[in-house]
Amino acid sequence: MNAIEAYMGDLDRRLSGPAAAKADLLTEAKDGLTDAAEAYRAGGVDDAEAERRAVADFGPADLVARDYQAELGLRRDIRVLWELIVGVPLLILGWDLARVFSSGDWSRLGQPPSWYYRAIGAADILAALSPVVAVAGLIAARLLSRRTDGPPVARAVAWSLAGAVGLNLLAVATYGGATGLLEPARLIVSVPCAALSATWILFSTRLTVAARSRRAAA
Repeated sequence: MNAIEAYMGDLDRRLSGPAAAKADLLTEAKDGLTDAAEAYRAGGVDDAEAERRAVADFGPADLVARDYQAELGLRRDIRVLWELIVGVPLLILGWDLARVFSSGDWSRLGQPPSWYYRAIGAADILAALSPVVAVAGLIAARLLSRRTDGPPVARAVAWSLAGAVGLNLLAVATYGGATGLLEPARLIVSVPCAALSATWILFSTRLTVAARSRRAAA
């Protein structure tokens, strides 16, 4: 195994994250090493020494991996934000449509107390704010990336991810608490609604795990 292959293997083992993003970074690194080695060969250096010098110029694998891992974390956060931006509105729309077409008028279940409408209204606001915060975070990261790279951009994305996921969790908890605990007849009004409610809970859990894993890695 030559020096470049050994270095790439070491770098590969040190990185974790989305497969496609990781492959892009590794390809970029290998291309840079190969070009550097070719430049040394053009200067009359033999193959083994050219690769050794290219690796030395590139930097220690642990330091390079640290920078690459930060980039992978940023890309993963951005992907999770997009999942939230698309997923939450679709789940809300799907649940409302399922309720209308499969359950009909909720008045048949009786008149709920006034606090119930206030609680559901608050949950609606929280659910709507979640993707808004996610979009704001992406916009802020895009604007910051025009002036600087690294920590400021990563912080903007990380804070927006935490805020958006937190708002979504509060929305789910408010819906579930108001309906499931105090108005259970309205929770499972149809099989499609029940399935979409379970999907939203699982989706929210997945987002939370992704956000917590990112914070732990940081």
